[in-house]
Amino acid sequence: MDPSVIAGGRTGAQDPGGRTAGPRTDHPDFGTLVRDEGADLVVCHVCGQGFRALGSHLRSHGLSADEYRTRYGLRRLRSLSSRALARRRSVRQAADFRTSAELRERLATGHAMSRSGELRRAAANRAGEPQPEELVRTRAAQLDAGRRTQSTRRARRLREALDGLGFDDLEDALRTLYVRREGDIDAVAAHLRVGRARVRALLEEYGIPLRPTGVNSAAGRRSRVGLNDAHAARRVGTHDIRQWLAERRAAGATLGDLAGETGRSIPWVAARLDGRRSASAVRAYGP
Repeated sequence: MDPSVIAGGRTGAQDPGGRTAGPRTDHPDFGTLVRDEGADLVVCHVCGQGFRALGSHLRSHGLSADEYRTRYGLRRLRSLSSRALARRRSVRQAADFRTSAELRERLATGHAMSRSGELRRAAANRAGEPQPEELVRTRAAQLDAGRRTQSTRRARRLREALDGLGFDDLEDALRTLYVRREGDIDAVAAHLRVGRARVRALLEEYGIPLRPTGVNSAAGRRSRVGLNDAHAARRVGTHDIRQWLAERRAAGATLGDLAGETGRSIPWVAARLDGRRSASAVRAYGP
């Protein structure tokens, strides 16, 4: 730790008594609980001295623990104790909760409010109130960490898809799947295991022009047919949707039954039961 912190030079020298009203947003450690990790002490923002617990010390500055938290942007329930002391208290409180019926009864109301969502709703009702700086920073850090995690997962999933398709380069995969094979956006997205919006963004990033709306290629149409068949097959738990349809039809299922089970239309079912016939030939199969 910077020696000037303990000496009080960097922290609170402007206000040694600690009695100035309002949050000290100008304090260099505003929104952060300052610790001396080597000695496992909590450092007072006002005087820079380290303590195992700040509670009783704060009275010398005319502050309560809640006033101190508010003044220095700390979370409302932030422990002002050293890590070791906080751990011991946590263990003791957990043991007390297990062994004391009286304590469990006193805390039952709060637990019920938590389970019912009442505490969450109460917090939402305070959404317009200023939030402690520490809480703002914590939430921002958690959000950034979540985004990095999601980005890492997406990148890994895309790399696995490229490896499975035999591509070393993403641009080569896009030009092969979308341009040379004339696959549509849905097909490329399915191959690369990404969303449609992501495919569009990648095509733009690599300077690959999108086909005009309404321009369909034979490969694109075949790709959509394959995707529809694969989706229906997954829905009913088979690898061969045409064989499954034929077996169900032979067992007495109607076209309406098969359409409902596969989530497709009756013409779609009819076309796959007899690929040589037009989908409009549904009447030949009965209701």
